[in-house]
Amino acid sequence: MAEKEFDTFTLPNGLRCVHRRPFGGRAAAVAHIALTIGAGTRDEADDQHGVAHLVEHLMFKGTERRSAYQVNSLLENAGGELNAFTTKEETVIHATLLRSELAKGMDLLADMAFRSRFDERELDKEREVIIDEINSYKDSPAELIFDEFEELLFAGSPLGRNILGSKRNLKRATRQQLVDYVGGYYRPEQVVFSASVQMPHGRFRELCECYFGSLTGNHSGGVALRPRVAPERQPLFRLTRHKNTYQTHCLMGGYGYDLHDPKRMWLAFLINLLGGPSSVSRLNMQLREKHALTYNVEAGYVPYCDSGLYTIYLGCDKEKLERSIELVQAELRKLREEKLSTAQLARAKKQFIGQMAIASDNTENLMLGVAKSLLVYGSFDSTAEIAAKIQAITAEELQDVAQEIFAEENQYSLIYQ
Repeated sequence: MAEKEFDTFTLPNGLRCVHRRPFGGRAAAVAHIALTIGAGTRDEADDQHGVAHLVEHLMFKGTERRSAYQVNSLLENAGGELNAFTTKEETVIHATLLRSELAKGMDLLADMAFRSRFDERELDKEREVIIDEINSYKDSPAELIFDEFEELLFAGSPLGRNILGSKRNLKRATRQQLVDYVGGYYRPEQVVFSASVQMPHGRFRELCECYFGSLTGNHSGGVALRPRVAPERQPLFRLTRHKNTYQTHCLMGGYGYDLHDPKRMWLAFLINLLGGPSSVSRLNMQLREKHALTYNVEAGYVPYCDSGLYTIYLGCDKEKLERSIELVQAELRKLREEKLSTAQLARAKKQFIGQMAIASDNTENLMLGVAKSLLVYGSFDSTAEIAAKIQAITAEELQDVAQEIFAEENQYSLIYQ
């Protein structure tokens, strides 16, 4: 009997593993692996802002068994790629490598996550690197406006803090803070290892038991897990900041559904229709193609475990801002007041399903999505199951969501000009 595509299991120490065995001969020599840790910047204490991202950087600066050079060169000397990123709710170490290097890659990821040294000299150097990263970020208003918008929308909550951290906290960060944070959150039961590699599931299980089965956590002690508290809803704001920029930047948006709300799929569908990546999205067709008001207009939706937000961003000349906002409001009003026709709904479903199918062909992104689903839900849907859920969406459900989420009294805004 042929093996199934996915195999999911939990090691005795609580670390979850998921293996995708690609069918056919495509990319048989290449493997994609990742460790996804269920801890991000929202899990930092108030005086630790920036520690989660600092930990991510320092995992590349040496472990108990490897120097910084050995960490960075082990896979890359064989043509592989090693990287990591931090979000508000996860930290991910991932690699693309030759299948023949799989065992080395698994050993390396376990080493980085559970046996990093956090050398004082490397800490001093890396804090300066991140401060420089913060400075460069502040030179990009199109990115900075998103951080400030979330800071305002989630004021008083760790969700409102940016990922890079504050200069003040970074300058004061100590090795012990890093050790305590990792000791508290980098626990096997908080981790998912995901891999797409052409090998029998049984052999993959053996490798997982070998490299992850004995892990018990990083360093002794550590902080206790801090419960995540849902952010409070903030009073409506519509703010304008005066910035020395060539272009006016406008961000509109508001609260969205969290990761556990069944209506999150409906909102994601509407956001894609409104301002997704397609050049035929409603906002792109109106603001760029028809009226030539902006080069870039886009909509996004980010669900968190206990909250969420949607955003609509555009950049334009100052003189064109008022008209641009009018057209955005007209599109939101249309979604509130008019149900999609049968033809419009069918066309939007076909596009959304097609986009998701094509995105799933990116193996690395597919496996990162699977890992996050395992962390949040304890399971994941196949591409076919997701497509079936999209096909089941009705025009009435979409209009209900538009009337709730896109109501004028729920629309916040921030403008840089």
